Amino acid sequence: MVKTILLVRHARSIANDDPDVYRKTPDHVIPLARPHDDPAALAAGDAIARLQLRPEDTCSWCSTYLRCQQTETLVLSRAFGDSARAVRSRSSFLLREQEFGDWDSLTQDEVAAADPVRYARRRRLTDNYGRFYFRYPGGESRADVAQRLTIFIGKVFRSPLSHHLVFLHGVTQRAFRMSFLNLSVDWFEEEPNADNGSVLLLDRSGKRWCERYL
Repeated sequence: MVKTILLVRHARSIANDDPDVYRKTPDHVIPLARPHDDPAALAAGDAIARLQLRPEDTCSWCSTYLRCQQTETLVLSRAFGDSARAVRSRSSFLLREQEFGDWDSLTQDEVAAADPVRYARRRRLTDNYGRFYFRYPGGESRADVAQRLTIFIGKVFRSPLSHHLVFLHGVTQRAFRMSFLNLSVDWFEEEPNADNGSVLLLDRSGKRWCERYL
């Protein structure tokens, strides 16, 4: 039944403008810098509106993080207007950003000074096995993120609806694409995060799924 998937990265947050925000604000409650009129989110809504998706056939999935929820509100209102209430809305913790555990918000130099033994081990593991597989102390590896996105993709394909908007983060957007399109670890490491407020369309071209930015 699934015909269209749209991956929307959250719009610019206050932490994108000032990374020190991570030191004093829990990641999941960091808001957008412009929660009511972010230009990238509004442009994303306009791009989705041009696809003319039927709201009754559309499901919106959103990370539990505030900045994604605010982006979803702006985009759905812009894309569907008063009909946005007909879009089925679902929240999923599987779409959260990668968790950096004990080292969250710390710079490389700060980690090396505060946790030298585990930092040295991280350097060895990264050199031997690659960054993708390193699990942050108390947190996740990028492989962990890709695994939970694989679980999420199964939820999407159990839905009876045709069109799916997914509001998520930079790393989780790449992890979704890697899992969905069977892309390599090398691809994941080389692919940059999508721009804030960007919309990536996944749809079928014949028997194959293809992707393009709107």
